[in-house]
Amino acid sequence: MEMAKKWRTQAQRSTFYLGKRMDKAIREHNMIQAGDRILVGVSGGKDSMALLRLLIERQRLAEAKFDLVSAHVRGDARGVGANVPVEFAQWIENERQAHIISDMTLPEGESLPMNCERCSRNRRKTLFELAQAHECNKIALGHHMEDFAHTALLNLFSSGRLETMAFRRDYFGGRISVIRPLAYIHECEIARFAQISEFPIIQNDCPMISQSKRGRIKEIMKPIYHEFRSAYSNIIQASGIIGEDGPSD
Repeated sequence: MEMAKKWRTQAQRSTFYLGKRMDKAIREHNMIQAGDRILVGVSGGKDSMALLRLLIERQRLAEAKFDLVSAHVRGDARGVGANVPVEFAQWIENERQAHIISDMTLPEGESLPMNCERCSRNRRKTLFELAQAHECNKIALGHHMEDFAHTALLNLFSSGRLETMAFRRDYFGGRISVIRPLAYIHECEIARFAQISEFPIIQNDCPMISQSKRGRIKEIMKPIYHEFRSAYSNIIQASGIIGEDGPSD
């Protein structure tokens, strides 16, 4: 009983601390306004589950009211939608938000297995379609500080441009905006939050994960971050933002 109480207290403290960091990003980049209807992409990984939990807490406390709809897109490089684990489905139900589970939309003739870039594009396209179908004007994604830095390095190595994702980007004349509220939070902080919150994380068994360039960048950066603790924030600060016609984010 005492241990359960301790973990609840830790989860509450972590929710408060990470929530403040998320709120700072939201304010500084004008991510959320009153009346927004936000589609939250929930892959089943720690980042997206943390994002949903923190947004629900903000929704509960904020004066400016907004709606949330969580969306889980089934499928990976193989293009097949596996059954959603019972534990994850129950977790989504318990969050007491409107939620959607949908298969990834694939273009006719899409060759399988897809590379990571094609899979990401198709997953993102599916989220846009779901946002339009459910009258959402925002799509929230769970990219954290390291994701921003890794994107900048990928673009530097592949195209010679130190550019990263936008904190907020408008599409279709502003009808839909993509926001990334976890931009100021480190991955290790999210991992700790997921652990003490006991999220039923879906394990990534995609066969293409070992070929991910982003994964290789992540491994390269580990010893660098150990030596230079401000490496990620400095990379982001030095980076430009990918243009509308620039590399995929």
